[in-house]
Amino acid sequence: MSHHDNSHQAAATAESTADSSPETPLVWDHFQAVRRQLRAADGLLFGTDFDGTLSPIEENPEAPEPTPANLRSLRAFRDHPQVRPAVISGRGLADLRERVGIEGVDYVGNHGLELGIDGRRETHPDAEVAEPKIEEICGALGRRLADIEGTVVENKGVTATIHYRMVDREAVETVQDHVSETVAELADEEVEIHDGKESLELRPAADWDKGSAISQLQEHVDGWLPMYIGDDTTDEAAFEELTPNGLTVHVGDNHETFADYRVRSSEEAEVFVRWLVTDGLALLETDAET
Repeated sequence: MSHHDNSHQAAATAESTADSSPETPLVWDHFQAVRRQLRAADGLLFGTDFDGTLSPIEENPEAPEPTPANLRSLRAFRDHPQVRPAVISGRGLADLRERVGIEGVDYVGNHGLELGIDGRRETHPDAEVAEPKIEEICGALGRRLADIEGTVVENKGVTATIHYRMVDREAVETVQDHVSETVAELADEEVEIHDGKESLELRPAADWDKGSAISQLQEHVDGWLPMYIGDDTTDEAAFEELTPNGLTVHVGDNHETFADYRVRSSEEAEVFVRWLVTDGLALLETDAET
């Protein structure tokens, strides 16, 4: 959830947390370091989140689609022999594939619980077991939240998301309480609640996340530079997994993050990804020729 403080409060907060939470530098100020990493790499594993990165955040969770420029960039990555692109999202695998719609890209859905690598689909066994329980919880929440306008209960099969972006601010805590109580009643040990962006994620209690997913993808491109760009709290697992040898970019306001760099918005992320296509890939090619 984003909080907008007035400038005095923000300044005071920044001062008091300067030691514990150093500012994450903007990637634009460190192009030399990024160029060095690309020049030294044999290839690039390009991992990206979907909502808020490839696509601007929308009020309605059904609305987002990737920008035309980002689709062009993904196709350019796919067609380059030294790049392997992957889209890693909290969305279900089928939903993600449909929204992006590019063959030859790896898709990872439900925060890594569903993998579509090299065109093959794999589901984490713990996720399959929890599917009926997720369905039961979604049914109960659909009834309990029916009178709170703006809530969206999205059953994604092996996970679920309860969106409250469109809910009156005073009712958000009530939504969160209903979710906690319902999970505690129906699936205390089997399902975990994770914070998302203006949402709560319900996931099987499986030791698996976006970090595990990017780690699995790395096995397919031994020695290539892994990169990940994303805006959500769930992306921190991928940033942490790739520290300190990868290239990681957080999308959004400055806050405590495992990412090396940040850009301020999905619009800036689009510009950075386009820079990678036009300039960054040329550095990989230079390395290949020497």
